[in-house]
Amino acid sequence: MTAGIAYTPRIAIIGAGFSGIAAAVALKKKGIEDFVILERSAGLGGTWRHNTYPGAEVDLESHIYSFSFERYDWTRTHAGWHELLAYLHYVAHKWDLVPHMRFNEEVRQVSWSDERQDYTVATSSDTDHGRFTAVLSAVGFLNTPAKPPFLRDDHEFPGPICHTSEWRDDLDMTGKSVGVLGTGSSAVQVVTEAEKVASKVTVFQIEPNWMLPKQARDFSPVERRLNRWAPVYAYRRFRLYAAYDVRQHQARHARLDKGLNAERRRAALAFLHREMADRPDLLDVLTPEFPMEGRRTVISDTYYRALKSPKVTLVPHAVKGLSARGAIDANGEEHDLDMIVLATGFQAHQYLSTYRVTGENGVDLHERWADGAEAFLGMMVPGFPNFFIMFGPNTNVVPLVAFYEAQAAFAAALIARAARTGKKRIDVRRSAFTVYNDWAQNRLAKTVWATTESYFRAGSDRTGKVISQWPASPTTYLLATRFLRRLATTLS
Repeated sequence: MTAGIAYTPRIAIIGAGFSGIAAAVALKKKGIEDFVILERSAGLGGTWRHNTYPGAEVDLESHIYSFSFERYDWTRTHAGWHELLAYLHYVAHKWDLVPHMRFNEEVRQVSWSDERQDYTVATSSDTDHGRFTAVLSAVGFLNTPAKPPFLRDDHEFPGPICHTSEWRDDLDMTGKSVGVLGTGSSAVQVVTEAEKVASKVTVFQIEPNWMLPKQARDFSPVERRLNRWAPVYAYRRFRLYAAYDVRQHQARHARLDKGLNAERRRAALAFLHREMADRPDLLDVLTPEFPMEGRRTVISDTYYRALKSPKVTLVPHAVKGLSARGAIDANGEEHDLDMIVLATGFQAHQYLSTYRVTGENGVDLHERWADGAEAFLGMMVPGFPNFFIMFGPNTNVVPLVAFYEAQAAFAAALIARAARTGKKRIDVRRSAFTVYNDWAQNRLAKTVWATTESYFRAGSDRTGKVISQWPASPTTYLLATRFLRRLATTLS
């Protein structure tokens, strides 16, 4: 037992992706070494282990989509999945996290014991992992693929059908007639790569999305040399952070009463008309009817150009079924296809959808969230002591990694303080939980997110509350995790 600590806490971290690694490092910084990282996959990486489809890369700049405590020699302004996965391996090995990881351990149940005041975690292997002082959930909310209803029925389509988050190494689009369902962030990346190698690409679009240029490129050799210098790296990161912080102040980008939203809409329309100037026939079907930022804005330099290829056909309809030859769209037209890529997103409103959590008196967290997920600062729910959620409700914002670090530091500091003072139980005050969520929803009600049907909201009901988005600047959140930590929680 470490000097000055009343007991040694034992922690379970669920997930070995970005947020799970952030949590583990934060515990280590607090001198907590007794933790286990339970990962359902065969290796670490989370999103960047699963999303390996052609063209997969991050929408954020590499320097801001990385940990503040670990620099890296990035080759591109926006890293691809190979490089991001290599970065996470680098960080995990540098901080000696791999020995803590248990792979192929899919968590199924997290259960609080009122009698023992601790948790047990049941996994797919039925291994007895022992008891845990606290649990940090680092599974995010984009982890359960959303698949079209027609896949539940029997069909005669003989070719491969694959969701982008379940891409297989044996899939090859070369020379194939490829159907892509969806026009979101992953879809535009797949379409760009498919256009290069496929014989034909058919894009099925239910609705168009707002799009802005990404301005992605390789770093020059000179830039890479400069980026290896710590002050330059820090400057790049700070400049990016500051820009996002200003943009998201009071959620200005997502409010129609703020000029920034109109400014971004004009920029998106100008980009569309500039790129499609020689294809006026596509302008109407590519212009969204919902407000700018109402859904996740797509960032791409290449999608519009790919659509203009003679090999690419844009079908402004959903797919309603499959045949032996391909897909049947909502108008009943059949499209010949060799393979189908589902870029259909995730069941994002179902937080912690891959396992159950029971708290005090056996209360089920998902039942508690029947009207939509909510948590104090996205991390803590009354009645579920010592349970912390990384990237939880209302914490979806740019830059994500800064939030992961703040959440990890919040949880690690409380766990360490409890261990120092001999307290076993960490709770969020119900009053703080209520006031915080009322404040968040009042802010969010002023945004376009509240009036646009999307995965940002609880279910498809237009009266559903916004459950994923953060309604203020990143700095507001980072400060809240520091200054409200003691005020909003109790140790007993």
